[in-house]
Amino acid sequence: MCCARNRKGFTLLEVMLAVMILAFIALSIYRFVLVSLQAVKISTDDTTQKGAVQSLIAVLQEEFCNLAPQQPNALTGEAHKFNEKASDQVEWLTQAGNGLFTQSAAGQWKVTLILRPQAKTNTYTLGILRQVPDNSNKDENWLPLLPNVDAIEIRYFDPRLNTWLEKWSDADTRPALIRVRIWRTAQTVPYTAVIQLPPSRIPA
Repeated sequence: MCCARNRKGFTLLEVMLAVMILAFIALSIYRFVLVSLQAVKISTDDTTQKGAVQSLIAVLQEEFCNLAPQQPNALTGEAHKFNEKASDQVEWLTQAGNGLFTQSAAGQWKVTLILRPQAKTNTYTLGILRQVPDNSNKDENWLPLLPNVDAIEIRYFDPRLNTWLEKWSDADTRPALIRVRIWRTAQTVPYTAVIQLPPSRIPA
């Protein structure tokens, strides 16, 4: 009769199984942490982008609501497209301050919110073009505001026609509402804002 031997260690197979289980657990933890960090980064980037767009809309809200009440052509807008994507622009007249993003400019300026291509990329930057009205020298200053913008759509609500228009060229009347839609790169849903303007009609 053989006596059973006392086992004082692990077999090679048991050690290999333990190592494999520990490696699987470590890999699972690594993937969980990696996914969590990516989710936090995406959430932070999205919040930052929304905050930047909201700040721009707040500036536009203030500018459009404070247009000179008796100034002809104080606000105009045109519809454009780049590569089949909306790249509308709007122009308005303003003084030094929030609209120009500087306090050092003297006199009245024409400001154009417009898209421009980013160098060496396929994306666009949304910014403002600042120019002295009726300046024969065409002096202008470009100020980038939002990078990685895919498209911008601007519509003007005319209460007389009860409809949204692609452009605004009426020198004597302002639209009741301005709707701005901004698509950032890799976003399918635009940030949308509707700005209400005070009623204004230029006296004849």
